[in-house]
Amino acid sequence: MKQITDFRLVEKQDFGRSVMLRLRAKHVLPSINPGQFVQVRVDGSPSTYLRRPISIHDVDLQQNEITLLVQQVGEGTRHLAAAEVDDVINMVLPLGNGFTIPEKNDKVLLVGGGIGIAPLFYFAKVLSEKGIKPTMLLGGKMKSD
Repeated sequence: MKQITDFRLVEKQDFGRSVMLRLRAKHVLPSINPGQFVQVRVDGSPSTYLRRPISIHDVDLQQNEITLLVQQVGEGTRHLAAAEVDDVINMVLPLGNGFTIPEKNDKVLLVGGGIGIAPLFYFAKVLSEKGIKPTMLLGGKMKSD
């Protein structure tokens, strides 16, 4: 079931062109599958009219938290990356169909590059919880990535 809800930013890690935002909701989160995404409202950015789609990087249902990995590309994502701890961010979630979870005996290779690595972390975590040890190949445009 989709929700429109406010999250409080509880932790922010800066990685240069990208930032990781850990956000906590006051209520119980809906079921979220690896590969799903959120639509983030970007407040205070005059030229950002539409919500920004951001892949869900990680989920902690015990803490009602999601983590987003945001690459600063345009004004909307730069403004979102400038958020500070305790800021409130409004999102619609979960959106999309998510990834197919393979059978237990399958070997899994996860390949991603750039910001495309964002949803693979949660996918690998869910696979590991099911007894599947994925192999990951990650790439970046620059050495710092």
